[in-house]
Amino acid sequence: MEFSFLKPADIWFWFFVIISFIIVVYSFIFIKNHSELKLLIILRSITFIIITFLLVQPKFSWIHFKYNKLDWNLYVDNSVSISHHPALSFQTIKTELEQIIFNISKNIAFSNLFSFSDEVKKIENTNELDGSGSSTDLGRVLSHIKLNQDNLAGAIIITDGQNNHGIDPANLIRNIKVPVFTLGIGESKPSIDLSIESVDAPTVSIKGEKVNINVTILSFGDLREKVNVMLFSEKRMIGSKFLNISGQGSRNEARFIFTPINLGENEYIVKVSSLAEEINIDNNQQNFFITILKDRYKVALITGVPSFNTVVIKDYINNYPRVELDHFVRSKNKYSPSLNSFWSTPYQLIIFDNYPIDVLKSKTQKIYSRKITSEKSSLLWIIGQNVTKESSQSLTPFFHLDLIKENINSDKKSWYFTEEIINSNVIQGLLTIHESNFSDIFPPIMTPYKFNSKHDKVNPIAYHESEEVIPVLFMGEVKNIRSIVWTSNDLSTIKYNISNSNSNNIFPEIWSKLFSWLLKTGGDKNLYFRLNKDSYQQGEEILITGSSVRDYININNQAFITIINDSIEINSFELRFNPETYRWEGNFWAPKPGNYKYKIVIQDGLTDPMVQNGKFIVEKSQIELNQVSLNLPLLANISNITEAEYYSWELRSKLVDKITPIESKRKINKSIVLNENKWVMIMLILLLTIEWVFRKRIGLP
Repeated sequence: MEFSFLKPADIWFWFFVIISFIIVVYSFIFIKNHSELKLLIILRSITFIIITFLLVQPKFSWIHFKYNKLDWNLYVDNSVSISHHPALSFQTIKTELEQIIFNISKNIAFSNLFSFSDEVKKIENTNELDGSGSSTDLGRVLSHIKLNQDNLAGAIIITDGQNNHGIDPANLIRNIKVPVFTLGIGESKPSIDLSIESVDAPTVSIKGEKVNINVTILSFGDLREKVNVMLFSEKRMIGSKFLNISGQGSRNEARFIFTPINLGENEYIVKVSSLAEEINIDNNQQNFFITILKDRYKVALITGVPSFNTVVIKDYINNYPRVELDHFVRSKNKYSPSLNSFWSTPYQLIIFDNYPIDVLKSKTQKIYSRKITSEKSSLLWIIGQNVTKESSQSLTPFFHLDLIKENINSDKKSWYFTEEIINSNVIQGLLTIHESNFSDIFPPIMTPYKFNSKHDKVNPIAYHESEEVIPVLFMGEVKNIRSIVWTSNDLSTIKYNISNSNSNNIFPEIWSKLFSWLLKTGGDKNLYFRLNKDSYQQGEEILITGSSVRDYININNQAFITIINDSIEINSFELRFNPETYRWEGNFWAPKPGNYKYKIVIQDGLTDPMVQNGKFIVEKSQIELNQVSLNLPLLANISNITEAEYYSWELRSKLVDKITPIESKRKINKSIVLNENKWVMIMLILLLTIEWVFRKRIGLP
């Protein structure tokens, strides 16, 4: 025990001590003839001494040792592979485990029982083991040991060591401060297995272009074989490759190149020939899909009166790849060529150039409406100088606009794109807000009419720089019909009068992006995502890749995938954008067997979210069955690094002898500061009370 003062004695302390001493001595001299007051003076002196002593805050310190019995944690592998070792039945393992637990309890060593596969779960007895776990995650076991190691004497892991999920145990072993004994189940000779690990193929391609497919074959076991990898389109084989495989976890690649013919979603199947000794052949084939898009896009250009704008429009369209343009020009009261071919031909985009110059008949408007609605054609309207206030209102319903007024005698004014469109997927990267002044790039233009949007999905994306809000460019999508309206008749003026020579390509590139958006160059969908296959084994890693055909992918967009089973969302997580491959990527683990749906959503915060739905199947076969063998090196390494030992199943009795009760000795520093102790305060109060009672008895106030 140690004694110390928290506050050193200063001059005032000694002054108080001396004065108190003088008073006490004087009191005894003064009352020498009054013996009945001696006890009163003694009580008062004791009180003064205690108070004086407390002024320097005396502290008593000592060390106390606490002894606790430490636990042993027993972790039992509950994955599927444990129940498929040929030399040892699962029931035998459970029976022997009961004996091990009983023998440990005889050694008066307290143990906790846990099962593990893809998670660690506390159990009461071995009857709760069923060998149905979808994977083996030793990293999670080591993390559990590390979390509880302050209260552990050690741990025992009973497993075959075939870690196929989670963090690599090698990254966690050195953080373990208690001995971890391992008991191995099975034989070291690995089982033979072939599987198609992945199929790297594009999710979307253009008709007539060659497609490259890379198939990765994963092989286990001690083998040297030649196998055949085949690629099928429906029931027709379109490619075959022979591979020399060597097992031991090695990977081989088979590459196929072919030219798709059929438009739309095409299903393909990759198969690898099976071997005689394979336990699991369900993983020897994979299905995947590739969407084949049109190689040509039909565009109709309807011109009321040819102008300089017409030349610019045709130039921009003809420079866009895979576009077939049909140009219809009004001449007097007819069109050249005839509009009959226009009505009978489906178009992905219809452009109205300086049109209409006369009010359209009600019948013509209805025909336009039926054609646009049935074909879901995108629309582009370039206002021209021959379009009147009355004639323009024949087309405004198709673009969800209202003509507010004419801008009579208005001057040419500078204009700018909105921040929303600059940062959107459509033209992002072509313009910046802070680095450029729009008036330094684009010449001023005149807008003959002022329009307002009638629909919340149709918005202005460019304005005049003026006190009055005058939109220059509208853009929107309503009921899957996309539309753009250019309200100025000075389109050609911009092309030929851009003042900054370094910016000559900006305006054509902007229109190229706008055409791409109008044409939906990815086809009828916005998203083309694909899982690496459609059928999985429980516990197998599922990879997902894909891209958006909205014309400019923004890496700041958010992409999510939601997994659905029986209309219940069971999981949801974010996808990552890979700037090197320019696609979204993600992965998750196949859940329990069943039929599942998934929904992918990409959001940019400006336009409507893009959504794609799909489905996949998880078979009853298990990824665990790909490797039914003992991973002795891993288990031995875990025990060696933690200063424990590895034992084979046959030597399990020797392991039990190592499990002995261990107590932890914990040093606890204790102390008491007297002026903070309640008993000292109680004693002072008691002394003062006794003094008061005694004073009353002898008749003092």
